[in-house]
Amino acid sequence: MPSVGDRKASHSYVRQLQQLIDDLLASGKFQQSVYQSAAQHFSADQQQKQQLNAQEQLWQQCQAELSHATAKTEAALIAKVQQQRELYLKAGQQYQLQLQLRYEQLELICNKILRLSEGNSLEETISRSSRLLGCLQLMAPSNGDFIATVQQKYKPFYKAVLSLRLLDHALQYQLITDPYLQQQASQRNSGADPEQCPFRQNVQIPLLMALLLQDIGLCLPEIRHLFQGPAGEPLQQREFSQLERQQYLQLSLNAALQYLQHGMAQGPYRGHSKTARAEYQAAYQQRIQFSCRLLQSAALPGDGLGNLLKIPQVYASAVLPGRNRFNYQALPKVALILKNGARQGQYDDRLVNALLTITGIFPQGYGIVFLPKDTDGVSPDRYEFAIVNSLYPAKPEVPVCRVVSRKLQFRSNGVNCTVSVAKNLYFKPARQQLAVMAPARLKEILQKLSASADTEPARHQLPRFWHPDLYFADPKHQNLWNKAELLEN
Repeated sequence: MPSVGDRKASHSYVRQLQQLIDDLLASGKFQQSVYQSAAQHFSADQQQKQQLNAQEQLWQQCQAELSHATAKTEAALIAKVQQQRELYLKAGQQYQLQLQLRYEQLELICNKILRLSEGNSLEETISRSSRLLGCLQLMAPSNGDFIATVQQKYKPFYKAVLSLRLLDHALQYQLITDPYLQQQASQRNSGADPEQCPFRQNVQIPLLMALLLQDIGLCLPEIRHLFQGPAGEPLQQREFSQLERQQYLQLSLNAALQYLQHGMAQGPYRGHSKTARAEYQAAYQQRIQFSCRLLQSAALPGDGLGNLLKIPQVYASAVLPGRNRFNYQALPKVALILKNGARQGQYDDRLVNALLTITGIFPQGYGIVFLPKDTDGVSPDRYEFAIVNSLYPAKPEVPVCRVVSRKLQFRSNGVNCTVSVAKNLYFKPARQQLAVMAPARLKEILQKLSASADTEPARHQLPRFWHPDLYFADPKHQNLWNKAELLEN
């Protein structure tokens, strides 16, 4: 069984992930989230700039008065000029500090995502990314009153991880030939400290910033007012018309671009070299321009950079839709959605295939019901439960899973296994193998396994899937990504 230390570490990971989500989206009294800071920027920036301009004009007026001062008034006017200058500089410093704090806040979240999703080897990166995606799926409720709200909060992080892995795959197989991307990729891992890697600074963080700010338009009062339904329901619970969706996407894009270019700023250069200062500032502008280019190209991805945002966005919107239309059973059909979109020319079919190579057709954290093999290799008269826990399955339709039940008893130290189509009750061939089983036996199996988990209200008591979120809520069941023996089934 997992040690107490393993259970504590797993529970700590879930808390850490929840805090990361709050840092982006939560409404707190003592510490502002990124979206709260953005809302403040959109509501107060114009007024702050006007106040700053007014302060500058007062200073200039005092200077003009000083130029006409007499010997009697000169000393008082010099003091007044100095006072107004200090007030103006202080106001400017405070305004600039706000911009810097917003950038640092968003950059910190991006670095945390990279630490949680990447390791020192490809194997470790796959494991960490699988865990992050799986936890997001398992932490989000699969039924109940808060599905839409919670899923909407988790979605930005889900698509961020998918985009990072799609970027790696695209570079490895030369599926994107953008000159800036290729030039930066050539410098990857050139330093000992991963956080100082040029590729991380100039590509991965700008990519994550673009992804996390895609829905920043929700902070704009005019967007919320424009799309609020007649009953005052939240945006996430409304079904947009095609025209409304286009309006929302354009307003949101404009908001994200405005926030990147004018709502944030990097800290000042520390040094005395004019050349180094110019390079420091140029590198920052280049990163911001890359983020903006990603956002703009996502609207019409074609065969270019926009696919790095658009394809993960479509996938994440299918598995965590953040709307009342959520259908857990249909999650594996995200592969069909993406393939249909590629056939219609909406996105690059090569990158769609690349993402499905990474994810398979079953999302991380999905509840698999399968026919196990006994020690003699014969399938017994029962089914068991497993949870998808690894990216890069050998075949898209054959997920890699953690087995969480054995002989109809839940356990916390199961093995990993690949579940073939013939043994996966999501597919008809596996269900047909149990179709002849006595109804009383099927009812007995369902009752035993349903004691600690929710199963679908299935016909003939043959569930095609199960909801693992209740199982995962127990901290001792959250260690699904530790090393375990891999079997075939």
